[in-house]
Amino acid sequence: MLIAIFILVFICSILMIFFVIPSTIKGINAFNQRRAKDFAREMDRAMEVKSITAVMRLYFIAPFVCAVIGFFLMPDENFRLLGVIVGFVVGLLLPKFYANTLLKKRRKQFDLQLIDALMIMSSSFRGGLSLVQSMEAVVEEMPDPIRHEFGIVLGENKMGVSLDEALNRLYKRMTSPPLQQMVSAILLSRETGGNLPVIFSRIVSTIRERRKIEENLTVLTLQGKLQALVMSGLPVGFFFLVQATNPKYFQVMMNTDMGRMLMMIAGGLWLLGTFLIVKISSFGDA
Repeated sequence: MLIAIFILVFICSILMIFFVIPSTIKGINAFNQRRAKDFAREMDRAMEVKSITAVMRLYFIAPFVCAVIGFFLMPDENFRLLGVIVGFVVGLLLPKFYANTLLKKRRKQFDLQLIDALMIMSSSFRGGLSLVQSMEAVVEEMPDPIRHEFGIVLGENKMGVSLDEALNRLYKRMTSPPLQQMVSAILLSRETGGNLPVIFSRIVSTIRERRKIEENLTVLTLQGKLQALVMSGLPVGFFFLVQATNPKYFQVMMNTDMGRMLMMIAGGLWLLGTFLIVKISSFGDA
């Protein structure tokens, strides 16, 4: 009987080593590759190649690194498996968060440079240049990211894509109200005519007024954001402080079923409260 059990365990171990574990690793790698490809399509050349490469590396590295960190951060051995699971999930979400941060930063830089680009185009129109030539002047005189994006528009136009479609693609990559106003003004002027220098001057004034309003909203919501940071950090800080000074204080919560359930409820309510405070105090960031 013991020999049969030993042979069965040995066969199961061989199957695990040669079939189950490689298949699991292969499935994880395939999942990460699909996410990386989806990310590359989503970017649609809206970021530099260097940034895209960094984020794609995170898709492969972050889940395992965060899982290891979660394992070592859990002081209690009973919760280390939970730490590994939480760390792995955070690692899966981290690349997407990082990519969205990069995109948001790039679009903000684009909006900041759009005023200068509109002024250059307006001056070019007054000098007798065409729309394509005015965009070439922007590419020559402006830095990235607006130089890169207008260069894509000019490149697509040279490859046979209509200028209207190229501008619509630009708006899809860099979605913002000022850019929408610029694209709409150009498309309408190409169909019905119009004084683009005057229209661009009005768009510049609108962008400046909008920026003043956004700066005022940022100042007004700063107190709420600080409150969200303090209120969400207090429970975590209190837990680690008590755990460092009196490790036995939370033993009842960690070693009993009722205590663990209450800890999970408290953690869920903490996440919900933090989310609500952040959403209420950042209504002006849209």
